Amino acid sequence: METVFKSFAGLFFFMLLTCMGVSLIASSIQAANANRALLGYVERIENSNYSDRVIDACKDDAKKQFGDGRDSTLEVVKAVQNGKRQVAYARATLHYSFRIPVIGYGTTHSVSSVMT
Repeated sequence: METVFKSFAGLFFFMLLTCMGVSLIASSIQAANANRALLGYVERIENSNYSDRVIDACKDDAKKQFGDGRDSTLEVVKAVQNGKRQVAYARATLHYSFRIPVIGYGTTHSVSSVMT
């Protein structure tokens, strides 16, 4: 009887650790996808010379991928130098949900990049 109990306890802990590992890997993949997406958005915005149309398209795309009901998933702040219309630099920030479902952990993380 003792062997049966130890076997089921071992199986239970093995399944628990397996589920935790899969959850951690999935969360890590979500964070890597957010980093990769931000780099893509930054490249598109820089190549378009900070076009408002491209920025809006990137915001819509970010909202579809990482929105989760939030209003502002991608924020782009442009800085104009000496009152000129040419953008000197900009900062893009992408907000995304970071969750580990097995333990019930969930928070909002942000990743930023400066464009020159």
